Order: sequence, then structure tokens, then C-alpha cells
Amino acid sequence: MAKYQFSMEKVLDWRSDTEEEKKKNLVQVQQSKQQQETILRRLINENIKIKNDSLSTNRIDVLRRQNLYKDMIDEKIIHQKNIVSKAEKEVEMARIELMEAHKDRKVMEKLKEKEYTFTMEQEKQEEQKQLDEMATLSFGKSFY
Repeated sequence: MAKYQFSMEKVLDWRSDTEEEKKKNLVQVQQSKQQQETILRRLINENIKIKNDSLSTNRIDVLRRQNLYKDMIDEKIIHQKNIVSKAEKEVEMARIELMEAHKDRKVMEKLKEKEYTFTMEQEKQEEQKQLDEMATLSFGKSFY
């Protein structure tokens, strides 16, 4: 029996490599999203802190500055929410790409399995032919 070699092994390897790249990309995008969410939480906490500080202050000039700062933080929060939603979309796209790459690799593995099964069946048939031929020749010699 000869060593079996899948005819499209390089394609399978390429698809496996592509799947690994997609996995790494997904992890990277998820980490980026988590960083953006952390920034958003910090901004929200800062906004809450400013609101609490304004309750304890009686001076108008301090209240004005805190209000301006709070407005600026509110704008940053809105902007950061947009960034987080973009990051969520990127994560979803990366997840879809990974699923496609996984599906492509699985298709190639199924094809490899079918080719292997077909090759083994052919080898069995060839072996059986040889055994039948030897049996026929040895049977024919016994009558002479």
C-alpha cells in the first residue's frame, strides 16, 4: 500500500492558514472593542463624578466650569458610543469571516476524507483482483 497523499493538500493547508488568520483577526478586533468599551466606561464614570461634585459646590464660577466640562464629556461619550458600535460591527464581520473560513476548511477536509475512502476502495479492489488471479493460477496448476 502506497502512502496516501491528498491531491489538494496545498489548498487545504492554505484554507487552514486562512482560518488561523481569521481567528487571530477576531481576537484582535475583540480586544480593540474591549478597549473602546473601557474608555466609554471611564467617560461615564467621569460624568457621574462631575454630577456628584456639582451637587456639593455652591460657587457659580465652579458650577459653570463643571457644566462646561460635563457637556464636553457628554460629547465624548456620544462619540465613544459610536466608536464602540463600529467596533461591534467589526467583531461581527470578523466572526462571519471566521465562520466562512471554517466552513471552507471543513469542505476541503470532507473532500480529503472522500478521496481517501475512494482510494482505499480502489486499492482493496486491486488487491482482491490480484488475490483472485493468484487463486485461479494455483487452482489451474493443481489439475495439471
